Amino acid sequence: MGHSIPIVSALDGVYTGNLLLHGARYQALTEAFIETYGVMPDFIARAPGRVNIIGEHIDYCGFP
Repeated sequence: MGHSIPIVSALDGVYTGNLLLHGARYQALTEAFIETYGVMPDFIARAPGRVNIIGEHIDYCGFP
């Protein structure tokens, strides 16, 4: 293991390209959270991964 978890405070630390598109998505996520729970989220976590065509998770196989 030994990998550190990156923590960023702005979307440009995570994404390249169209930040407005990603910003709108995160804004909608935040608004849905507030509507559901009545408070701002403490943080937003993302866990990108892949699933092959038959539904198995393949990230543990070492694919880039």
